[in-house]
Amino acid sequence: MQVNIQSRQLQNCCKAWPEHADLDWLEANPGKMFHTDTMIADRTLMLEDKSCVSCHHGCYKYEEQGLSSERLQQSNKDFISDTNAPLKRLQLSLSTDCNLTCMYCSSQFSTSWYKEIEKNGKYVLEGQSLENDKWTKLWSKIKQKQRSTESRFFDIVIREIKLAEGIEEIKILGGEPLLNNQLFEVINAVDCDNIVIITGLGISAGRLAKFLEKIDNNKNISFNVSAEATGKFFELTRYGITWDDFTQRVNMIKDKGYRIDFISTVSNISVLDFHNFVELYNDHKININPITDRQFLMPHVLDDRSKKDLIDDIKSRNNVSQFQEISRLVNPDPGETDRKNFGNYLKQFSSRRSIDLSFLPEHLRKWCGL
Repeated sequence: MQVNIQSRQLQNCCKAWPEHADLDWLEANPGKMFHTDTMIADRTLMLEDKSCVSCHHGCYKYEEQGLSSERLQQSNKDFISDTNAPLKRLQLSLSTDCNLTCMYCSSQFSTSWYKEIEKNGKYVLEGQSLENDKWTKLWSKIKQKQRSTESRFFDIVIREIKLAEGIEEIKILGGEPLLNNQLFEVINAVDCDNIVIITGLGISAGRLAKFLEKIDNNKNISFNVSAEATGKFFELTRYGITWDDFTQRVNMIKDKGYRIDFISTVSNISVLDFHNFVELYNDHKININPITDRQFLMPHVLDDRSKKDLIDDIKSRNNVSQFQEISRLVNPDPGETDRKNFGNYLKQFSSRRSIDLSFLPEHLRKWCGL
């Protein structure tokens, strides 16, 4: 499950359509946050292998096109038939406060994205646009100190976590959770064997050092770091932090003895340099997270030569599991609209940030109209 503190939303999973929390109902029904009537109805349909409204936009619509989805990626041999089964894994999103504007992200998850769109206007693409919604506009006007005083929902969430039995893992995310003043409060409040901080490390070295000092010797904590490319590829896809600063922050965490796993969001840009990232960090677990929310950035939206070069390179890598997954993801043929939107998006994204895209393969740039 995922709980979003900022927007007061509950989700059966990270891709499900959110349910707005009824604070009065939650206060009157302790222990029910993870088993609301809506959640039970959705889970009943899922057990029958039927699409529910909250799951269609995040998974089933992609499956209908023969594409990958989070539901298929997370499929495993475990089968739970009880719709009221105890919660095992919880993702807790504190806020959208973030210093980065990653290529695949949006104002829904990053305040820096909100500021960029507020300054330069929405992104106009064929059949869609990327713009700020009313909620992000409202949230941007509230300072973090003021937000933290609005603690009613936060207090309910902490209560529910304490009431729940058998939670094996809590993942804390944002935005950038290391920017959030409530992060340390959550760590102190919950009793869980595995607390994972999901971070893009878009913070200053000084702030990270202070946080690591605060949690010193807390071996229940580990880090899932979001990254999937190196050098200029990294700085394009994870705009807002330099590659040198990122590697420094990673080393700071490693030097303190904390475990680091990587979450690699594979897009049609990052996939071109993913092999360099794997070679650098092959002593860490690297989890593939194919992009789904923006179809024009999905791994298969590439020109034929880029695909051939990529597949030929994969064949030389002795069946490394991550590359076999990528080989499958790049296989579908891209649609014409996705090709146009890919090039148009790159033009708008790079021009607003004065990024030189000449490091990208010439045949790829020509194919998407750059």
